[in-house]
Amino acid sequence: MSLTGRFWFRKTWTGRLVLLVEEERPRWFGRGSGKPRWRNAKLLDFAEPELRPLVAMEKQHRAGGSSGQVRALRPVPSAPAARAAHG
Repeated sequence: MSLTGRFWFRKTWTGRLVLLVEEERPRWFGRGSGKPRWRNAKLLDFAEPELRPLVAMEKQHRAGGSSGQVRALRPVPSAPAARAAHG
């Protein structure tokens, strides 16, 4: 399921704004391309691709699951200007 980049807001009957995102749902038995559908946005939709394993690990930790392991994280290289200023 991939996001298409389209979004919309809706207002609940209590007055809260909810962000809706459109995603492509695959069809049964792989017939044709996916069918677009709207759903409420989740926290994971806002995360950068590099941070998604951390967000998933935090969700698993809060749910009381087994200890999560991060496999896809890489150290972020520091900027050359920051290195020169510190040392």
